[in-house]
Amino acid sequence: MMPEDLERMPWLEPPKEIFEFQAGVPATFYATDFKIGRMTIQPKWPGAPPEKVVATVRLFIPERFKPTFPHYWDITPSRLVTQLSALLVGGTWRGFGIEILRDIPGPKAHFAIRLVAIPP
Repeated sequence: MMPEDLERMPWLEPPKEIFEFQAGVPATFYATDFKIGRMTIQPKWPGAPPEKVVATVRLFIPERFKPTFPHYWDITPSRLVTQLSALLVGGTWRGFGIEILRDIPGPKAHFAIRLVAIPP
């Protein structure tokens, strides 16, 4: 993703609901829809700037899988946003859950994505 692409992205409406991935712990999202946009975050890793505008994937989640408001998760790690955007735009995820596994903590993390069955 080029910086000019970020400038053309719409701002995502508040509130933010940033999902914090834990290294080695798979997270599964049963999304019904998505939105790609940008938001300002406050990175937590050592040496990070106080604020940063980042591309974000917002995954809309049914209330049965995320009973608390808002019924979406915001995904912000840049490597993951690039991977996930391609999958979502391609449409092959519909009818499946999206399982994401982070390898290490911090800004150098890589992510594995696989499609899984949705529970009955």
